[in-house]
Order: sequence, then structure tokens, then C-alpha cells
Amino acid sequence: MATGVCAALVSGCAAPANAPLGGAPIPEARVARLVTALETRSAPGAPVRLTFDWRAREPGSRWEGFGVARIEPPHRARLDLFLENGETAAIAALVGHDPRIPPGLPATLLPPPPLLWAALGVFHPGSAARLAAATRDGDAHRFGYELETGVELRFAIDPGPDGAPGPLRRAALLRGGATVEDVALLPPPAGGIYPARATYRNLAEYRELVLTLEMVEDADPFPPEIWIPYRAR
Repeated sequence: MATGVCAALVSGCAAPANAPLGGAPIPEARVARLVTALETRSAPGAPVRLTFDWRAREPGSRWEGFGVARIEPPHRARLDLFLENGETAAIAALVGHDPRIPPGLPATLLPPPPLLWAALGVFHPGSAARLAAATRDGDAHRFGYELETGVELRFAIDPGPDGAPGPLRRAALLRGGATVEDVALLPPPAGGIYPARATYRNLAEYRELVLTLEMVEDADPFPPEIWIPYRAR
């Protein structure tokens, strides 16, 4: 399903990530059910292949091209980014929260695991994340996790039907209470589950990567070797 979406980075769609979560605390009895529902709803249900356009920038450099993402349950993903001339710009496989990047290819272009999953629309904090806060503001939900001392992971979730959590809208990493990396998402096209656009920013290093969805295709199960890309090089 092809999509045409605006090029602007979404701003103001969620509170600044270094602000308090806001809203009213969600009763503890409901939090576990909500988290489970989010993880289940956003997790890949079958193998799919996404094609997308991408552009990246950092101080003094800009690139753009096309890319392919292959996603398979329970939590396996691989991204291949190509320049317009077909040359490989980046490759990364992600199994759970284990990133696998071939030697010699840039490891900094793509987000860290929880934000890379978020860029694919997947709510997957990881086993090392400890839930610290969960709030609701109207029909919007927000979740805050502690990864380690001084490092936080936050998610903002759009309203869904009947007051249930909807699609992921934003994810951010904070250090010392300040946002250092974040992902902002445009909602999926009608009937879809993958974001129409994902914008990753590394604020400390002034880097940005934008992925714009072009097509989603069902796929057969992928061969195991694609999840270990450095063996092929």
C-alpha cells in the first residue's frame, strides 16, 4: 500500500520528552494489562517486507536513497539502506535488543534498539527496562522506563478506539533528565500498522534519519542467515 505523507517533522504531537510525563497515574492493576496489550498489538504477526525512502543528515553531510526492512515474529528485523546509485549505506539486523551490524558499515546512522523498534511502530522496551511511571492524559497514554542509572526510556501512545492505547507516536532516550535521542512517528495509513514516517534525531550529535514508508508486502519466512549479516561479508 503506497502512501503519500507530508515531509514536516511532527512537533507538538506530544509533550517534550524531558518534561514530566503529565496526566493522571494509571492504576497499577491496569498497567500490566496495558503494556501487554501494547506489546502484542504492535509486535510483528507475520513476516513482512517494507520498502521506504530515506534521507539522513549530520553536520556537513547529507544522504538519501531507498531501503528495505524485513520483519519477522517474534522480534526480528533487518534494515538495508542504499544510496540512490544502489551502493550500500548501512545494514543492521536486530534480534530482540541485540543489534548486528557488519564490520566496516556505520553503526551510528541507525537508532539504538528500543528506538529502532519504535521507528518500525513496535513497542518493545526490552527485558532490561524497568517500568517507572504510566500516565493517561485524556485518551493518550505515556510510559516511562528506567534502563540504568540516569538513563530513561519514554513512550507516548496515541488514543485508540474505545479509550484503548492506539499507535505509538513518540519514543525518547533521556540522560540526566534531558532528551538525547528520540523518534517521532506519523500514524500508519488507514488500515495499516506500520508508521507512515519515522524521524530519528540524535540531539547531541545533530544527526537525523527520516524513513518514509512506500509499501508493505506479505513475505514468506526469511532465511536465518539474514539475521546475522556480518557472516555474509
